[in-house]
Formats: sequence, structure tokens, C-alpha cells
Amino acid sequence: MPAEHQQSWQHLSRRTLLKTGAAVTGMTGIGAVETELAYAQEDDATVTIRRDDYGVPHIYARDADSRAPVFYGFGYATAADRLYQLELYRRYYHGTVAAVLGSGDGDTDWVQFDMEARRNTAGEPSLAEQAAEQLTADQRAVLQAFTDGINRYITEVRDREELEFHQAFQEHGFEPEEFTTTDAAGMFVASMAYFSGFQLETLGATVLDALTQETGSEQRAMALFEDLQWGDDPGCPTSTVQSSDTYSPPYTDVGAGPTPNVAGGEQTDRVTRGASGPSVTPSNLVTGGDYTPPTDAEGMHEGEIERMRTLASGLDSLGLPIKYGSNALAVQGDITASGDALLMGGPQMGFNTPSIMYEASLHGPDFDVAGVTVTGYPFIMFGHNRNGAMTSTAGIDNCIQMFTESITTNSSGPDTYTFQGEEYEVETAEQTITVADGEDVTYTERFTRHGVVTQWDPDNGEALAQTKSYAGRHMNCWRAFYECQFATDAEEFRESAKRCDYALNFMWADKDGDIAYVHLGRYPDSEAVDWDTRLPADGTQYELTSSDYLRAADGDVPYAINPDPGYSAQWNNKPAPAWNNGDLSYSWSTDHRVQRIINLVEQRLAQEETVEYDFLKTVIYDISFTDLRSIRYRDHLLDALADADLSDTEQQARDELASWDHFAQADGEDNEGRHSAGYTIWDATFPYILEEVFSETFGSAYGPASYFLGYDYGRGTLMRVLNPAETALATQAEYADGDVTNALVSAFQTAVNELDEQYDGDPASWRREAALHEFDNLALFGMPIGVTSAGNTALMNRGTENHIVRLSDDPKAENILPPGNDGYVAPDGTTGEHYDDQLAMFENFEYKQLLFADADIESATAETRALSMPANPAGAAIGDTPTSDGTETDESTVASGATTTEETASADTATEANTGTEASGPGFTTLTGVTAVLGTALAWLYRQDDNTSSDHAVVGA
Repeated sequence: MPAEHQQSWQHLSRRTLLKTGAAVTGMTGIGAVETELAYAQEDDATVTIRRDDYGVPHIYARDADSRAPVFYGFGYATAADRLYQLELYRRYYHGTVAAVLGSGDGDTDWVQFDMEARRNTAGEPSLAEQAAEQLTADQRAVLQAFTDGINRYITEVRDREELEFHQAFQEHGFEPEEFTTTDAAGMFVASMAYFSGFQLETLGATVLDALTQETGSEQRAMALFEDLQWGDDPGCPTSTVQSSDTYSPPYTDVGAGPTPNVAGGEQTDRVTRGASGPSVTPSNLVTGGDYTPPTDAEGMHEGEIERMRTLASGLDSLGLPIKYGSNALAVQGDITASGDALLMGGPQMGFNTPSIMYEASLHGPDFDVAGVTVTGYPFIMFGHNRNGAMTSTAGIDNCIQMFTESITTNSSGPDTYTFQGEEYEVETAEQTITVADGEDVTYTERFTRHGVVTQWDPDNGEALAQTKSYAGRHMNCWRAFYECQFATDAEEFRESAKRCDYALNFMWADKDGDIAYVHLGRYPDSEAVDWDTRLPADGTQYELTSSDYLRAADGDVPYAINPDPGYSAQWNNKPAPAWNNGDLSYSWSTDHRVQRIINLVEQRLAQEETVEYDFLKTVIYDISFTDLRSIRYRDHLLDALADADLSDTEQQARDELASWDHFAQADGEDNEGRHSAGYTIWDATFPYILEEVFSETFGSAYGPASYFLGYDYGRGTLMRVLNPAETALATQAEYADGDVTNALVSAFQTAVNELDEQYDGDPASWRREAALHEFDNLALFGMPIGVTSAGNTALMNRGTENHIVRLSDDPKAENILPPGNDGYVAPDGTTGEHYDDQLAMFENFEYKQLLFADADIESATAETRALSMPANPAGAAIGDTPTSDGTETDESTVASGATTTEETASADTATEANTGTEASGPGFTTLTGVTAVLGTALAWLYRQDDNTSSDHAVVGA
């Protein structure tokens, strides 16, 4: 043990005591402190928590007879570091934030926040029902143990004078109630459904409506719309295989001075490296067909964006719901320098204090796993086990479909909607939101057969309802993450991952040298869908049922084990060829940000023939600062300026731009100084390039159309305009009146004129200050999860956390998680040493060891705590009211327009029964107060057979 940690308990800081819960004095050495809860039963298990130099908990229960005790300790450690964060996360799921934070002020409306949070899962079967069908008894026991661990910490704080709740509890005048398993599961559901749940049909309808008005022709409007939302771009890079007959944007050196003028680029031949494994690359090309935009398309879309804006923080002027994502790179052992597979992960969820993410290692009777997860999830999402490493990214695929309903409001009876010539009652549920500083607010939630109603427009006799492909299937997704952390090889990883019905990508690398990429979710099948899935569908005619989906669980969705290139790159990009654009993924084009990772790997292989561990760090650094616009379009601009009639100032600005190295990194400490003149000029010019090239053609529709044209993941339409001979898709219009060169020159001159007025001196002195990102307290879904800021960091395109793993019998792994792993703030405002101890390292692109092996953990141990976990019946039901014997009750919810799952797991086995059946519909009420076994049995009784006709279709089945 390091000398600096060889101290007595009496000499530990007050913060350490708060962290460990050690109320024992007079003991020498860092030994085990054991306490027991009052409800302890026979066959207790001992859980040991070791904390290292960064405050990371390493949780051991090797002698336990099940996995549950480890997760009991995991829950306890998470609560000790992040209890206030857990509290807000569970309130986000339940929609009860206003009950403690009040109504809000300024732009913050917590009442509306709660309404939209509830709407995320409104009408779905309870989590108790979902867990009864979708989890095994052992998995429910783990969830119960994790919950009990959280409650153990809450109990200790209440019972011990020397322990105090987080400052925010006291500021808002409340203390946390004990958590239920529904709370614990809900923390996962609320945030992961958020990552999966986007739709752009209303934006598409707004643009199409504006184009129709602008051109006076529906046919011409649809042609221009195709240039914005093209469906399938054969030249788009994928994470499985690349086409050999399409243009690939070339590699560009950055950070090393001027680069060759390679605007045209070269075609990249498809290369097969290493051992190729099984894969599936199906098609889902659903494009064209009917669509029914709402009468007030713009108003409906603004309403939808306002809904998302209520929940999401950090929205920019583009009006899009979210711009987060994640990147990853898995490299097969056959092409690495060591012969070992490599994995790099960079989950991008924003930067907060405390971080949205949390690090731990778990060591049970049959497993070891270390890494990072979203705070409150009882599994490791990003890290490695004894056999392999895992990471994931958002899939942003087509998992939500909006339906335009025809409604009739009735003053003397229920409102109705029309479906296939019949009138049906709009189901309703009264909801009440408690407000800490005001009167309770009651509102009405509405449902049709298509799902929850998100927009209600009685003046036009219309409404919008949404069908979510993952509705009622959340615990399938929980199970996928949970089981993947124990995978032993690529095939087992794929089998576990494919349960997930959220739109996600899972990636893997293992000590056998294999890698795997799995695209997950459920998506409309082109053979079953008659409408254009890019736009709202006609709710009077169409619906989505179970048979209308392609499912990862059925092998209908792309995956690859050891794909041909020898590696798999991911940055929220297209999963495979012939796979259509989905929700928020209209940027799946020849110009996509993942191409930078692919170019880096291909360049390294061309130079060195292999990839090594440290190269993955180089990739992280490169993509954090490389301007992904300039490496594709700056040389086109320089070509246009070569023969232009430029003033002296414009020529100097052109020279500064030409000498810039594409690296958007500011000078000064922590990259927080000033950018180069070249970057300043480029950054000011690029928006004008888009405007000059496209605004005249799109006219009054340019505003909403620009959302598609300038998205940060890729600018595919501009790529097609500037590289017409190379790209696979022709444009439907001759933009900039066919004189793109003049448009580029005009954009540059406009930007230079503005900069000349803004700055004193010649163009070499035009240096913009670096944009900064504050480590504030807002989680990405808009809630304050802390009370103090850890400071600023330079804005960079980087993961919230980064991890790099080399797989072998002796794996090597490093990671960094800013600002630190500890989120506790004492009532007097003091914080511990691990509150922000990783921030400086992060800014310097330094990494710490991701501890895994027992010997490494033992040598780094700074604190040790042992807990006695009371025995608890396996398979306890998920519910809302915890009881001492492990059973729970659950509140009823309206499950109109929702569904359970086709995959059922009995209470005692992990056996799946792919029944093809579905449950719920308008008027369906969930079960209450059942045990897991009875819940499963009763769930079977109320499921509808596919061959049984019903007036109420199941949504998202």
C-alpha cells in the first residue's frame, strides 16, 4: 500500500468519513468496517469495496453464491458518490421534478418538463410487467440488490449524525425516499429511451410544405426534398463493409502545415484483411409512397421541437433535438502490432459536474468487469471483462413513426379519431403534477391506436401520435447491456446484444483477436410499409404492428463479426450498405464524420501495415480538433479563389486560409486561447458557402432546409454539388445557377468583409477566441444534477469519457472521465479530492489506468469498506413500494397504445419464447401487486394472439 495511504481512521478527512460511512474511531490501518442492517436474514453475503487513488470503487463478492451481492455494493457505492444525481434521474423517469424544484423560472419550466418526461413512456405497460416477461429471476434479483444497496446508503445517512445528504437536498428542503426497483429500472429507461427516441418526420413535412409553397409544384418540392433527405447514399461509409465502386473522400494531413490540393480525391478499393466472420447486411430501403403532413406542418413541428427543448439542454439555433453521439473503433488482432484486438470508445453525452457517467469495477464469483456506465445503471457499458471489451453508440435510426390523426372533438362525449372508415374513442388519462412552490397541475394525456398524442390541433381537426418501436420493451434493452458485460467471445456478445430494441450500436473486441459490430433495434420493413417513412403517415389508413418490423433479435438488422476491412469504425454512421437513413441520420452520406476515423486507420495501415495501441489515442486527439468541414471543402474554395479578382485584404485572407492546417485547436493553456487566423476565416466563411450555394434555389424554404444542409455529422448535399462526377447520387437541381465557383468566391468575400470590420489589423491578426464548454450542472436531458461547476474546457469533438483497451491474457486499458468520479457536495459546499481530479488530465489528453486485475487494484487501494448484504429472495418483482420481505406493489398505469414484448423469459429461466404475440391497447390497465411468477403467468393470459382480431391495434409491438 502506498505510504501516503498508511494512516489511521482517526486521521482521515471529514470528506473521507462521509464517503466511506466509517463511524468507527480508534481503529488503526485501513481495515474492513462491517455493519449490518436491521432486516438482515440468514445467508448474508459480505461485499468489499476498495477505492483507488481516483475514488473509483472496486466491488468484490467473490465468495457469494450469486452475482447479486456485487451489485448490492455497486448500488451502495454509486449512491455514496452520486445520490442527488440518482434522485433527479428517477424523478426524470417519473416526471416528479417539479415536486422538489418547484415550477421553475425564466426559460425553465419544471411542470412542462414533468409532462414531457411522463410522455416518454406514457401508455406503456409498467416496468414490473416488462421485467416479469423480459428478465430472468437472477436478473431481477440483481436489480433488487442494486436498489437495496442504494437504500443502504440512504439509511446510513439518516441514522448517523456524522453523515449528511448532498447540499442540493438541503437547498431544496427535502430528503430522498428509499428507492424501489421501478426507480432503479426507470433511471435506465428514461435516459436510454431518450437516446433512442428521435423523429424528423415533422421537420420533413415542414420543409416539404415550404418547398411546395416556394415552387408551386408538389412534384418539384419532392425532388428538392430528395436532395435533403435522400434515403440511401451508396457512397456512405458503414461499420460493416464498404462498397468498392463508390467515391471515398480522401485522407488529409492535419496539424502539420499546408496540405496538397486533393479536392477530387481518389476511389478506395475494398480491402479484405484478416479472418472474416459471419455477417448480415440486409436492406430496409423504405422511400416514397404515401404521406400525410398535418395542415399546420410548421406549427406541429415547432410544437415537437419545443417538447424536446423542454427536456434537452444545450440546444442550438438549428432547432434539432440533440447533437450528441459517440465514436468507437474496434481493430481485429490480425492487423495490430501486438496481434491483440484493440477497442477505443468515446461515448459523447456532454460534459457536466458531476459527469453523467460513473466508473467502477465489479468482481463476482464468476466474473470481473471494469469500466464506465451512465450513473445509476447496474452494469458496465464501456470497459472490459476477462475476455473482451465493449462500447456502444447511438444508432439514431428509424424507431419512431409519426401519424397524422383525423380527430373530432365532442362537447357532449368523448373525442374520437378515424381509422379505416370507423370512429374510435380517443383514450384519456388524467395526470397530476405536484409543484413544490405552487398549486398542483392537472392535465390530460391522450392516446390513439398509434400511441401517445404529442400534438393536439382541434381547430384543424388533427392530431399527431407517435408509434415507438421499442415501447414496452425497455427491459429487453436493459438485459442486453447487462448480459453483454459478461460475454466471453464475439458470438456470445452478439447474441446478448441483439435483444436490445433501442436504436443503438454495440461494439466488441476480445482476446481471441476477434471484433464484432451489432446494429440494434426494430425498424419498418419495406415489404410491409406503404408510406414514406421520412414523413408523417396517414393515421386514418395505416399503422405499425408486430409483423411490420425488422428486428435485431431475428437477425434482420446489420451486424458483422470480423468485417472485411479488419476493423469497424463507428460515429453514429450508417450500419451497412443499402440501409436507409433513419431518424436524425439524414446525414448518412458520402460526407460523414466517421470517414475521418476510417481515413486515419487506412493511412496508418498504408504506412505501417499494422495498428498499435497508442494509435487509438492519436485518433482521439485528431478527431477532437480536426475541422471536418475544411478537410472536405476548403480546397474547393481555394480552387475557386485561384482566378478570382481579390483585393489586397482578401488575398491576405486567402493566404492565411491556405496556410492553415485544418486543426481547430486554440493556443494557450488547455487550448483556451485564440484560434489561428486561418481557422477564424474558414469558420466565418463556411456558413456563407451553404447560403450562397443553396439559398436561391430553396428560397423561403432555406431556413428549415438548412437544418439538413449544415448538420455537423455530415453535409452530404454539398458533397454532391461540389463532387458531381465522383458521388453516387445526382442532385435534383442546378444549385447556385450552375456557377458554384462564383458562389464560393462570394461567400469568402462576404466573410472577409465582416471580419475586416470586426478586427483591427491585417488578416494575420484575425484570431477568434476559443469557444469554451462549462462543466455545469445540467445533464443532457436538462436537469441540474449538481450544485457547483468544475470549470471550463475548450470545446472539442470528444467523448464524455474515453477508454482504450488491448485484449490479451494480460489486458492493457486506460481511460479518463472528467471532471472526476465523485459528485458529492457537503452542505457547507466542500467537495472531496476526486470531485475534479481528472479534469486537468483530460485537457492534456492524459489517461489513467483502468484498473482491473486484483493485484493492481490492491496496490492502488486508498480506502476499504466491507458491507454485509442481507439475504433477499431471488426474483423479487419490480414495483413501487418496497417491503421488508422483498415483495413490492406497483401502481396501475394506462397502457393505451403500448405493448409488452414477443420475447418472454420465465421467472426461473432465461429461455425465450418467441411467441409473436402482443399485449395492450386502448383501455388496457396494468397488473398490480403481483409476484414475478404470477406476473408472468397473468401476462400470458392477457396477451393477444396475432390471429385474433381486435379493434385496438398494438403500438410498437
